[in-house]
Amino acid sequence: MEVINRTTAQKLNKVRMVGKATNEIVHILEALEMAEADGLDLVLVSAEVQPPVVRIQDFKKIEYERKKARKVHKPSVLKEIQFKVNISDHDLQTKIEKIKSLLDQGDKVKISVRLKGRERENPERAESLVDRVGKGVTCKFSKVPGPIPSAILEPIKVVVKK
Repeated sequence: MEVINRTTAQKLNKVRMVGKATNEIVHILEALEMAEADGLDLVLVSAEVQPPVVRIQDFKKIEYERKKARKVHKPSVLKEIQFKVNISDHDLQTKIEKIKSLLDQGDKVKISVRLKGRERENPERAESLVDRVGKGVTCKFSKVPGPIPSAILEPIKVVVKK
């Protein structure tokens, strides 16, 4: 889409004006005068057809809405949060809230449990802690196999149909 002014109008002779109440073929200068009378722009909708199709509308408003609709897509980042097996309930809830805020921002979160010394003898406690964190957050949850109990949490993408 581009705005037609007096200099670019010299290339065109007749145009098809489309709009709310019009669908007619008029001379380009007449279309420009109609647009100027309304205080709007004459916008070229399709130049490939004969005669070219134009519309009277506010071009700055269209450009503003296009820029507003274009969202900057931020790539998802993998953040890691580590836990100890003997974490208190309050600290666990604080970390779960932090995970929720990271997921709301669109980031992926890797949770892992650090095991030291004799804690390695009971890996079941670490696995149950990973499961507790997964139940405390609503997201896509996938465990990572390996010696260190860990999981990756991904935000659930909501598709909005128009």
